[in-house]
Amino acid sequence: MSVSSRFIPLALAVGALVGASRAARAQTTPTQEPASETPRTPSAATPSTTHAPSSNGVTQQSAASDAAAAARIQALEDRIVTLEKAEAKARATAAAAPTVTATRDGLNVRSADNAFTFRLRGYVQSDARFFGANGAPPGSSTFLLRRVRPIFEATAYKYFGLRLMPDFGNGQTVLYDAYVEAKPTAALNLRVGKFKPPIGLERLQSATDVRFVERGLPTSLVPNRDVGVQLFGDLIGSRVQYQIGAFDGAPDAAISDGDVSTGKDVVGRVFLRPFATLASAPDLGLGVAASSGTEQGTLTATSLPSYKTTGQLSLFKYRADGTAANTVIAQGRRTRVSPQGYLYAGPFGVLAEYVQSTQHVKRATSVDALTTSAWQVSGGWVLTGERESYTGITPNHPLDGGSTSGFGALELVARYGVLTTDADAFPLYADPTTQPRQARAAGVGLNWRLTRGIVFETNYERTRLYGPVAATVKSTEHAVLTRIQVGF
Repeated sequence: MSVSSRFIPLALAVGALVGASRAARAQTTPTQEPASETPRTPSAATPSTTHAPSSNGVTQQSAASDAAAAARIQALEDRIVTLEKAEAKARATAAAAPTVTATRDGLNVRSADNAFTFRLRGYVQSDARFFGANGAPPGSSTFLLRRVRPIFEATAYKYFGLRLMPDFGNGQTVLYDAYVEAKPTAALNLRVGKFKPPIGLERLQSATDVRFVERGLPTSLVPNRDVGVQLFGDLIGSRVQYQIGAFDGAPDAAISDGDVSTGKDVVGRVFLRPFATLASAPDLGLGVAASSGTEQGTLTATSLPSYKTTGQLSLFKYRADGTAANTVIAQGRRTRVSPQGYLYAGPFGVLAEYVQSTQHVKRATSVDALTTSAWQVSGGWVLTGERESYTGITPNHPLDGGSTSGFGALELVARYGVLTTDADAFPLYADPTTQPRQARAAGVGLNWRLTRGIVFETNYERTRLYGPVAATVKSTEHAVLTRIQVGF
């Protein structure tokens, strides 16, 4: 109740007191007799001052009544002032208190001046993999917790932030993201710590937004996480995005927490979105990313990658038995280049990227520059009509809040990709009897997104592995991958 609403009954009470005071005075005032035509002779026994004592008594009583009424009025006024001060203090306290909200986007705490914010969110991805193969033993069908990731984000003084994201999936504890950043303007920002180097287009997507259970073959040729420093920003109303940074230099598909050599990778990316400011226009993005650095491996830390199929089975690896004569190590410059792009128009979307990774390698006294390349095209069609987007789909009618009125969003997806290793890798640097030169993967899937954070996915992937000689088929991997994702 506000002070104004309290004041009304108090004002009525003051009015009642004043009226009562006036009534009391009216009752105690003597009634004057009308004037007689014949003057009355005062009696000797009655003094001329007979009414004086009565008049003084009335005056004293009236004064006492007025004083009591004034005291009550003053008390009421003091009470009103006290209430006004209390209400002002309550408003000031409420304005200075932080705001705590719990929504589908996580638990948020925000200071009253918006200078400090804290956000806790996360997601869990529970997968199942079922395999069948021709020509080679398949992988083991299994259930697993693919990702278990709590995410803590905070900002301080509006312009400084941090992000921490460990992962407890696959029976391991790995720190994926740990960085601080300064974001004074949209055009110029600084990030320092451990995060994704800006190379692969699909790698830069959040794991909650990718269309397939596992990322495609080109992602095998870019680093997963690396430690470094990066400048980034949006220009011309987000129509131009750029990133440039220096990193320790993680091998392809690897997560790095340090460097075994002094060489560092320089990474740069430019991405154009010409229609970014037009809400009704298609979202077209075109860009190119590149990196260059030097790597010096050792017998125990070769700094070379090993590649996996989309079903996460072993695809290719270099010779390594721990001896100098039979172990291949990184020795010299490594470069990557990746043209990339996407187009999202209404319920349809397509993403395409190409990655080429060249690494100087050494075995005993032999040194060569070997190039591995991969490309893919993936597309999606939202059957329920929602808008496709690089940053995920938001159902128009989510199954939310315990209601069964919303069905969510259904999405049909398909992709095709190829990974090819260097022919010069065989037989010196890779065993031609066990290692393929090329993998060709095709996949289809159906995704049911009940809400923004709750998703059911089912994919079928077929990957054919070809030998280094005459493109002979070594094996064909058939994988059915399913996922239940719950995020907030």
